[in-house]
Amino acid sequence: MWFLQKRNAGTLNKYKDRTDELKKAQLDDKIEKLEKMKLSGASDDRFNQLKVAYHKQTDDIFSDILTEIRSAEYKNTEFKVFSSANELKKVNTELNDFEKQITEVSQGFEELLASNELNATHSEELQHRYQTLRKQVLTQSFSYGPATDKLEDELSEIANLLDKEKQLTNKGDHIEASQCLDDVRLKLGLITDQLKIIEPLYHDLNEVFPGQIDEIKFVYQKLDKQQFQFTDDIEQLIADVQKKIEESSKKLGEMNFDAVNTNNEDIKQRIDDLYETLTLEIDGKRDVLKDQKPVLDYINHATFQHNRLDKRIQKLEESYILTDKTTSTFQTNIQTLKDIRREYDADIQSIADKKVIFSQVKNDFKEIVRQLDEIESSEKNINDDLNQMLSSEQIARNSVEEYAKRLEIQKKMMEQLRLNGLPDDYLDYFYMVYDEINKLYDELDADRINMEDISKQVIVTQEDLDNLVEKTSKLKYNVALAEKLLQYANRYAGKDEAFKEQLDKSRSLFDDEYDYDESVNVISKALEEVEAGSVDRIKETINS
Repeated sequence: MWFLQKRNAGTLNKYKDRTDELKKAQLDDKIEKLEKMKLSGASDDRFNQLKVAYHKQTDDIFSDILTEIRSAEYKNTEFKVFSSANELKKVNTELNDFEKQITEVSQGFEELLASNELNATHSEELQHRYQTLRKQVLTQSFSYGPATDKLEDELSEIANLLDKEKQLTNKGDHIEASQCLDDVRLKLGLITDQLKIIEPLYHDLNEVFPGQIDEIKFVYQKLDKQQFQFTDDIEQLIADVQKKIEESSKKLGEMNFDAVNTNNEDIKQRIDDLYETLTLEIDGKRDVLKDQKPVLDYINHATFQHNRLDKRIQKLEESYILTDKTTSTFQTNIQTLKDIRREYDADIQSIADKKVIFSQVKNDFKEIVRQLDEIESSEKNINDDLNQMLSSEQIARNSVEEYAKRLEIQKKMMEQLRLNGLPDDYLDYFYMVYDEINKLYDELDADRINMEDISKQVIVTQEDLDNLVEKTSKLKYNVALAEKLLQYANRYAGKDEAFKEQLDKSRSLFDDEYDYDESVNVISKALEEVEAGSVDRIKETINS
């Protein structure tokens, strides 16, 4: 108990020291200074709030804390150490809260005391910025154009705020005065930013665009005297741009920067288009005058080449039937050449009449050259096709001669076999090829040769003749094989009646019906039944 009493006593001494320090930290001197400042408005309201809070802490709460300390000290001397310790804990909390509240009140008083001096410093700084900015707007109004009036209005608002700040300061309402200074700071920053935007926009509207328009007018008037023609109404387009510049200037006076930016971009594009239109005609005239003769020479050259090809075609048409593609392309070229010449003559006449839009004629010349290139290419192909046709005729004649010789060889090969007859399907195929070759002879000897049809028929006849050669080879082989098989089969003719029937049937197929393939099949089957492997041995003798 004695130990606890000593600990409580130590704590009590600390709290007494803290209360002594707090007594010394009275804020009455600050209150006196603020009362002498004769505050008003929001500043006076704030001062009264802080003063009420201060007196509540010092008069009521601090007194309660001292009373509780004395109570805890009494209990401790009476050895009510636990009750005293609990009361001391409460005192500690209240002292902490008291210190916090007094600190906040003190800071509030300090802010009010400093507000006058701080406002004076800021006011002087902002006043200087305002005067500098106002001087800039007045002396450089030529850089801001129609926006100058709005800028001066905004500067007048700032001047009014600065006057209001002085009035509020003189009345002692430093808080409201500080708010005025904040508004001044924002408005000065806004005007500074506006000047950075306005100057380049007005520079375009006041100097760049008008200079470009004057240049365009000068060039246009010069071209107009030279009787240049344009697809567009240049004077109207210039007037439209000037109207746009006026609209943009009006928007700038309203500080509508987004609209001014959009308008200025449109103006730039319109001016670029005008420059391009004028340049297009100037360049067009130069190119047209330079290309006029070369284009005419090309037309004459193409016409000469066409006429020469026309003579060749007319001569060949006496002996040949030309393809529809050739005649159609050639006739199209005739009409195209006529159209080209008519268009060229019309353009030259418009130049002579000084009613020409040179850019259009330049495009006409480009299109004429393109069409002439196509005609030249197509007629070269036609000429190549005609050469190929003549070459194909000789190839076809040589081919038909060769086919006739090969057919004769097939005929002699069959005659050498000395057969009683030939199969109907072989004879039909042989005479079909024979007719095809004769037809080719007739078509090649016609008054007008159709080489397109002949070339196709030559290919068909070639294939049919190849098939006939194959049929002849197969027939020759079957005849030789049937003869050997029948000869070999004679050795079994008297030994087996059924075999003899098959042998007679095979011989009849060979001698009477000329079905050599079936004859081989019948006798081969019969021989294999009486002597397996005999047919293969006989085939080997033929192949060898």
